[in-house]
Amino acid sequence: MAQYNRIFTEYSAFICRFTVDPARRQEFIDTFTSLWTQYIDTMEEHCNFAYYGWGRDPNQLFCVESWKSEEATNLVRADPRFQDLVGKMILCCSAPMNLQILSGLEADRSVFDLYPEGKSERHPSADGLESEFA
Repeated sequence: MAQYNRIFTEYSAFICRFTVDPARRQEFIDTFTSLWTQYIDTMEEHCNFAYYGWGRDPNQLFCVESWKSEEATNLVRADPRFQDLVGKMILCCSAPMNLQILSGLEADRSVFDLYPEGKSERHPSADGLESEFA
C-alpha cells in the first residue's frame, strides 16, 4: 500500500464521548485542558492524530485519537495523572464515558479482543459512572 501523510488505514482509533453536566462545564474544560496539554510531547511522537471537539449536543465532547502503538497508549493510561484527571472529568459528567473502537481498514481485528464491549478495565470510573466500550 502506498504511504500517505494524513491517511491511515492500518492503525486502530477510538472515539470517546463525554456527556458534560452543564453546571460543571468549565470545571470539565479546565480539567480536560490540563490533561491533554500534559501529554503534548508524547502525543506528537506517538499519535497518528488527535481531535477534540463538541458534538451537535453542546454538552457532548468527542475525543478521536489514533496511536501508533498499544504500548504508548498503555503508558499514558497507566500514568497516575491520567487516571486522576480522567476520573475528575467523569465526575463532571451526567452519563458514563462512552468509548468506540475502530479497526483500520487494513488492520486485523484484534483490537476488539483487547477492548471488549462493556465496562472498561483500562479507564477510570467515578461516582458510579462506569467507563464503557460500545
